[in-house]
Amino acid sequence: MTSRGRALLGFSVAALLLLVRGPLHLATHALPVSNDDAIPLLIARHILGGELTTILWNQPYNGTLDAYLLAPGLLVASAHAVFRLYETACGLLLVGIVGLLARPLGGEAAGWSAAFLAAVGTPYMALMAATGPTPNFLVPLLVAVPVLSGLDRLNGRLRPPATVAALGVVSGLAVWDSALALPALAGAGVGLVLAGLRPRPAGLGALAGGFVLGASPLLVARMVGASASSPVTALRPRWLWADGLTALARAAEGLFGLQVPLVVDGPERGTLPLVAAIALGLALVALLGAGCSSRRSWPLVGWAAALAFAFAFSRRTGPDEVRYLFGLVAPALALAGAGFAALWARHRAAGVLAAAVVIPWCLGHAILVRTWRDPTHAASVWQVPPLEPVLSTLERAGVRSAYASLQFAGRLSLESDERVVASQAWNERIPGDPLRFKDEVDLDPRAAWVLSRHLSRGMPRADGFRDLLQQIGGTWKEDAPGAFVVFRRFVPPYDETRPVAEELMWVGTLDGTPVSAAVLDRNTATEWRSPLGIARGTGVAVRVTEPRRLSALVLGVDLSPSPLAVPWVCTIDGEVVARGPARHGLQWVGGAPRAGKQALLAVPLGDRRAAEVRLIFQDSGPPLGVWEAFLYGPDEPERPAAGSAAAEQALDRVRAEDWTVAAGLYAAAAQAEPDRASYQADLVRARWRAGHRQWLDVESLDDGGIIH
Repeated sequence: MTSRGRALLGFSVAALLLLVRGPLHLATHALPVSNDDAIPLLIARHILGGELTTILWNQPYNGTLDAYLLAPGLLVASAHAVFRLYETACGLLLVGIVGLLARPLGGEAAGWSAAFLAAVGTPYMALMAATGPTPNFLVPLLVAVPVLSGLDRLNGRLRPPATVAALGVVSGLAVWDSALALPALAGAGVGLVLAGLRPRPAGLGALAGGFVLGASPLLVARMVGASASSPVTALRPRWLWADGLTALARAAEGLFGLQVPLVVDGPERGTLPLVAAIALGLALVALLGAGCSSRRSWPLVGWAAALAFAFAFSRRTGPDEVRYLFGLVAPALALAGAGFAALWARHRAAGVLAAAVVIPWCLGHAILVRTWRDPTHAASVWQVPPLEPVLSTLERAGVRSAYASLQFAGRLSLESDERVVASQAWNERIPGDPLRFKDEVDLDPRAAWVLSRHLSRGMPRADGFRDLLQQIGGTWKEDAPGAFVVFRRFVPPYDETRPVAEELMWVGTLDGTPVSAAVLDRNTATEWRSPLGIARGTGVAVRVTEPRRLSALVLGVDLSPSPLAVPWVCTIDGEVVARGPARHGLQWVGGAPRAGKQALLAVPLGDRRAAEVRLIFQDSGPPLGVWEAFLYGPDEPERPAAGSAAAEQALDRVRAEDWTVAAGLYAAAAQAEPDRASYQADLVRARWRAGHRQWLDVESLDDGGIIH
């Protein structure tokens, strides 16, 4: 074929891609990125600031190669523009990769046929390129690089060791980015061997060395504790194998366009006319069958088969999580293109098969475009509503930190350029796994809660949170921007500026044995620890020299192991006046309601008159460590806010990630107001964070299983 002919075909592929895919990109381009996409963009921003990562924030799996690729773009363009360009570039590269994969199977005609098929693409391919999460469309591009080299090697073309090592690096990078690359590479490798590839020992050594280098971030992540086993790499139990095969069949229907998924992950699907769906299925089977007829196709068959097997037997996958099967499109469309070229060379009637594939796909694209032009689809189905009203409300109120659910926390930070730092109150997706910004939000006394009226992945919706607040007491202000409610300006049911003086207090066990004086020395470095673990009926008693009204008992407790998950009751004169923990471990800490693991156990007492307060645990737990005990009452003299300036400066250093200086400032605040439990707890938390990773795979305190 002449250069002019190739140029004409290339222009035709590009024009077809623009004609078929362009409308969906136009419909989605202005939409905000999803929270899944906001996370790598935030990581990219922090990479530019010197904070490195090996694993995606807020989960123990999936690498951050995409973030490193996105980072340079943030120097010259907005996060939104960079991400949309990245999606488009990956979509374009996938078309080219499919053509290159088909070419060794049936020559140039096969390559162009596959490229044309990929340019039209399945509706799900278009959806991924317009809205999809990053690792899922980068991995097939990376896997294709060593596979293409292996197919070329079948023709007898040798590669120098440096090139082979580079191929190993690319393979390792793919596995680092997503574990889904591993079955794809393994299947393609087996297929290459079956197709006749006989690698030399030196080549295997170079490939293995490069692979180890490319995948080395995974080793670093494991060494520092940022990664762990996950459902993605865990196998389904045997009794769910049949369910896995059913999930594979439904996911494949969505991937290849027999049905039209309307979001990347979700049960919402459009339907094709039955005749079109049947014709599409039969035509794909015919094209794939023809494409698999030669031995040279086995590497692509192995790639596709291994990925399908991994999907069917992974604990993480489900029938509507098509993204985990997305890598199948590269080998499948290459095989279909090769099959079409082979059939076309024998009989021009093969064009009917191409039409039977392309026309239903175009119908699917039309369904997608019509759906995504509806402005309510992104908000209600994709769960990416506009956040401008929320950010405007927070800015007017001077709020710098917020708790928000999984769908919105990353977006709030990204879209505000981190003027507002947001975190889930606990990890909704991976329970117990540390979150990136929870420490920063937990230490802000003016943190807000931003909750949807309808959407949540585990945190309460707005109405449910309001009910919880009514249960734990205190007051707050609500704003209602759009479909959200912003809870802010919290006032706890006790006042830390009115402490009971420590010389008027006595602390002991329930049997009357006094505990160490360390719990009243206002020094977080000393503590009393029970000799045995918490058991039902054990606890602490706190007495005052004269009966007085008490608003709250607050104990400074260990961060790890934390006693906050152990059920308790609090009694005054034999009457139960409080129970805990509240749902999600919610309690008043540092001026706001907070969930999960904290350095304080706060027990509101409702301003009851008492001479003794008894905290009685109702189940077993770890040994109880108490570093301070505080009582607050409405009739106690108000103490001046002598530590507020140092605490404000400390919060600024927290926002600047200067945890050592922040700890020193919190120490100054606690020294100025030693009876203020929140300053003492802030000091404990800042010291904990200062002693952990500062520039690599930075994480906050985990939730400790308190809320599960």
